[in-house]
Amino acid sequence: MPSIHVPTLGQIQSIHRSMLEAASRFASYNYRSHFIRRTNEQFLPILSSLQSHAPHESPEALSRFYQRQVKDLEVLKRAAEVNRMFEGPKLVVEHARPITSGGGAGMEASAGGGGQPV
Repeated sequence: MPSIHVPTLGQIQSIHRSMLEAASRFASYNYRSHFIRRTNEQFLPILSSLQSHAPHESPEALSRFYQRQVKDLEVLKRAAEVNRMFEGPKLVVEHARPITSGGGAGMEASAGGGGQPV
């Protein structure tokens, strides 16, 4: 019977961080957000069960999960690189501008707009 390599909590956390780093390299906002969210959703149950010191996952299932994530990490890295090579224009939500002036009636009040005298 072949022995299986059961990944440690540190190894699971390391691959999680690597997946998040690879996901954050996507140039497209929607892809980047999707893969960050998907990665967190996949790892949350595994990490919480390992950190509670009462693993609900069998060693075989944990090993299969880890091996699948290692393969998925390579795919994610390649996909992010291709996405960066064919980067499109930024979306409106990516051009967030900080509000630097505050209060008052705004632009309509300047230069006589908004019922203000000139």
